[in-house]
Amino acid sequence: MTKVLTGHEADAIRRECCANGQLIEYRHGAEHLIYSPPALGQGWSRTIQLRPGLTLLIMNAVVNFTTINEVSQHSLNMPLTFKYYLAGGWRVDNDGLSGEVEEVAGKSYLYHLPKTGEIEQHMSGRQCFLHLQVAPELMHGLCDRIDEFPKPLRNILDNPTDSILHHSSCIPPAQQQILQQIFEWPYHGLARHLYLEGKVLELIALHLGQVLSGAPQRTTPVQDIDRIYAARDILIQNAAAPPSLTELAQQVELSTIRLTRGFRQVFNTTVFNYLHNYRMERACQLLQTDSLNVQEVARTIGYTSRSAFFTAFKKKFKVAPSFYLNK
Repeated sequence: MTKVLTGHEADAIRRECCANGQLIEYRHGAEHLIYSPPALGQGWSRTIQLRPGLTLLIMNAVVNFTTINEVSQHSLNMPLTFKYYLAGGWRVDNDGLSGEVEEVAGKSYLYHLPKTGEIEQHMSGRQCFLHLQVAPELMHGLCDRIDEFPKPLRNILDNPTDSILHHSSCIPPAQQQILQQIFEWPYHGLARHLYLEGKVLELIALHLGQVLSGAPQRTTPVQDIDRIYAARDILIQNAAAPPSLTELAQQVELSTIRLTRGFRQVFNTTVFNYLHNYRMERACQLLQTDSLNVQEVARTIGYTSRSAFFTAFKKKFKVAPSFYLNK
């Protein structure tokens, strides 16, 4: 069972690792890079202030613990936040929203929650996300057509200290491509900084265009959503030997059409593409955290052929499984 830490306990471990020389940090100008200490996980997070009022945070790590962090009150001057999940997710219980929000891979979140209290649950496992913080006043400088924005977003920009917004959407292919380009950042120094700033502004433009278009989407009936999540849980629990699509639909009492349609709307992918991604993420975690060889990891997640596992893993992560094993 995954251990749960409070935010204070996680910070205490970081301080101890820092004192022991186990926390590796790099600061240069507006950039701050942190490699996770072994006691907490493996991977890195990078924060870059691209310009005043525009900050980029990227995280790509395998986290050993679930962490629960309590925020007594968000700042009065909280920035407008764009968040994109490629892997992992958080659970957020904010007193300005109606109920707990589950942030999941494949979706983006645009929010602004000043003066609200919050309990954040950072889940264990692989966490891969991009986080943008934009000062409301900067948005006025980036766009002179604020009057065309939806009313909730206009309220944020016109009255940022008293307006609340939380909007979720699926990450479309054009935004996924930019996210991939940001994670690869092919340049160095000033060229990289300018490249990242350009890509971030492009991402914001596409996201706002998605909000402005307001294209109607078919929604999943409320009564089906719990069954969709139950189907997801069944896949995860039986990842090595999953049921067929028909069997899965029967187990959650949905037709195969409603299951596949609902799964795509909730998780922005097909049922078995979700399973495939979960298997690969689990394999990545096992290679880094357990004393298993590549063949054993392949069997654990349901691959009988080492070569098939090797091919699937390399296609997903662009490196051989041994790369993570060596780490």
